[in-house]
Amino acid sequence: MGQFTFSASAPRWAWSDGMFALHGMAPGDVVPTHALFLSHVHPEDRARVEQLLHACLADGQPVGCAYRLVNLAGYTRDVMIALSPTISGDQTGGVSGFVIDDTERQQRAVSDKVDDELQRALQSHAVIDQAKGILIGVYGVDSDTAFQLLRWASQHGNLRLRALAENLITAFQSAGGLGSEVRAATDDTFMALLEGKEMPPQHPHLEPLQLTFERRAQVPTLQVIGRVDVMCMSIFNDAVNKLMAAGRDHDEVVVDLRGACLGKTAVFVLEAARRRSASAGLTIRLLLADRSGFAADHDWTPAQSARRNRRATAGIGTAP
Repeated sequence: MGQFTFSASAPRWAWSDGMFALHGMAPGDVVPTHALFLSHVHPEDRARVEQLLHACLADGQPVGCAYRLVNLAGYTRDVMIALSPTISGDQTGGVSGFVIDDTERQQRAVSDKVDDELQRALQSHAVIDQAKGILIGVYGVDSDTAFQLLRWASQHGNLRLRALAENLITAFQSAGGLGSEVRAATDDTFMALLEGKEMPPQHPHLEPLQLTFERRAQVPTLQVIGRVDVMCMSIFNDAVNKLMAAGRDHDEVVVDLRGACLGKTAVFVLEAARRRSASAGLTIRLLLADRSGFAADHDWTPAQSARRNRRATAGIGTAP
């Protein structure tokens, strides 16, 4: 801590040894003046500190603030200054004050904040890794693919990534994990690895999702064949968006789902598309197989095939 006094009538200030030390000087090295003091105030703080000095002299009221002090060696310190008028009789004779080095406390506060942020980041990372592990185990994908799926779902579901990961973990824990068949297969694999045996590679039959966009049909039509699940949700969503873009010059578009295996993933994508289409004045008609249950459960009206669309097709992509 350094102490000082000054007045409007005297050009020289009085500094304590601590005041010289704060500025990186030895007592008597320089003559302390108003200009010298301000020259060691950080340029971005200088006008504010100078205004404070004038205010204390003019108003005769105690004032104070925090600022950055740049010492003779060029190092910046975080300090606090407090000023109070000195009274002689009925007249204000000048100003006395002190400067306190607050750098260590500020550094500790910053360090504590960084530690807290780091801890939260590590916790978020661990939660997201657990959610990725669930997707890796269920769908047999790599870590990057699992993360991309979580991120895509987070963006389109308007849900923070960590919250989505926490919800997924909680849901799996509440459900007791996966089904009995998957658990039995996992048991066999785990024990085989524990005993040093090599598991023969397994290639489960997964029907690929086939998406065909009939651009030259009388009504733009997307034909969907196969299972619409979480792993191909983004591809299905992109295909529906392309269909809606193609329908700008039409009153309606058609999604042919008669060859698709539907579930909540398809519902999520199509419900979002229906909300967007409503604002654009576009009707999405669904062609559904009998007994699909999709229309009744989700208030969609299956469109009857009133016309025969020409089958000149162009593929827009497949997904495993």
